[in-house]
Amino acid sequence: MDPRGISTDKTPDWRWRAACAGLGDEMFPDPRDAEGNKRAQRVCLLCPVRAECLGDALAEEGGRAKDNRFGVRGGLTASQRHRMYLSRLLEARTTA
Repeated sequence: MDPRGISTDKTPDWRWRAACAGLGDEMFPDPRDAEGNKRAQRVCLLCPVRAECLGDALAEEGGRAKDNRFGVRGGLTASQRHRMYLSRLLEARTTA
């Protein structure tokens, strides 16, 4: 965006500002690798686009099963994002 908040063709995608930009596989440790997941989550702690990243992950993954979610995104592991999805689904059903 330009200083006035107007989106332009030159506006970099939020991913360019991500703390993990360029880290690749480090952000996608084996789900059973507790230390690897903690390292990846630490990268997310001070990330300026953490909320955007998590929002994208949740929208992209939708109702996928836990085993079809990968990596640490938005500071949460695949299992944590799956639990968040289930919690939101349950909340939506109980308030409908």
